[in-house]
Amino acid sequence: METIELTRKQLYDLVWSTPIIKLALQYAISIDGLKKLCKQFDIPIPVGGYWMKLKHNKPVKKTKFNDIFGGVGKIVLTIREEGSTVNLDQTPLTIRTKEIENDPDAPLIVPDVIIKPDILTIQTRDFWKAAKNNIFYTDDTKIHYPIRFEISNRERALRFMDTFTKLIRHRGHTISKEYHNTCVLIDGVFIEIDLREASKRVQAKPPYYGTTLEPTGEFIFKIESYLDDKEWRDGKVKIETLLAKIVAKIEIEAEKKKIRKEESRLWHIKYEEELKRKEEIKKRRDEEVEKFNRLVKLSEQYDKTRLIRQYIEARKQNAIDTNTLTTEKQEWINWANDKADWLDPLINKPDEILDTK
Repeated sequence: METIELTRKQLYDLVWSTPIIKLALQYAISIDGLKKLCKQFDIPIPVGGYWMKLKHNKPVKKTKFNDIFGGVGKIVLTIREEGSTVNLDQTPLTIRTKEIENDPDAPLIVPDVIIKPDILTIQTRDFWKAAKNNIFYTDDTKIHYPIRFEISNRERALRFMDTFTKLIRHRGHTISKEYHNTCVLIDGVFIEIDLREASKRVQAKPPYYGTTLEPTGEFIFKIESYLDDKEWRDGKVKIETLLAKIVAKIEIEAEKKKIRKEESRLWHIKYEEELKRKEEIKKRRDEEVEKFNRLVKLSEQYDKTRLIRQYIEARKQNAIDTNTLTTEKQEWINWANDKADWLDPLINKPDEILDTK
């Protein structure tokens, strides 16, 4: 969209040369939006009756422009495209709703009689025929509309859902199933839908006692999303007139849900990466501890070897000094040295008996 950049003084000159109602037709901003913009930038606007007095050449009072302003001095306005009713200062829902309403090919009128029924409309009629008013009847082989109504109101519900489905398809989406729920499928995101008849609690008729639920004939269309449920019901206007708003809301909810799914996916990736990093650190630490413990064990083993060798040498020296180094003692000394060599981690001499498991 084409934009124009103004200074505070230029906007002041604009609102005092052209009525705001006309400026709202030139720029993609509402009348209230323009007033808020002027208030934000401390720009006075003409009071009521100013333009009528000016038209009839009556004296008017023009509020003087104030040069002193502590905020940012540049203002950007978007030029309204021809035929567009979208105001960029409005909510995303309002903007999306107007976008759908301004589409000349969008099927927004619910007809009195269904012409060229959607395949889901046909399947829903077939489902009702097979169910024969059995509320417990199920058939998951084909998709049908999630309609819960008295028989007398089913045709109106079917006309609404047929138009709704055609609008959904026109917007590039589809109706699908997620588990056992009928949903609108938008770019891989499921938004559950439901159409039901409102009911009120009334006194039960004899011979029954207490209260019972009685259908009111009012329609309620509901969408169920991850964090936000939204419903529309008959009131001053019928839900048939709200098709654009309903589909706009579904699309926006699908976009939000997709963003949340992506954020969740990225969070899980980071979580798994952090978990892997911690596991690798733990593995390295465990390996380091194991190596250290092995070092300690070998050191202790080497120390024991030294003590054994010292003892063997002391025994040998004692035998020499006392002239008692017999063949039997020499054999023991040789045996003991072999065991020391087996225990010594620097030698690790094999021993056919001690190495046997």
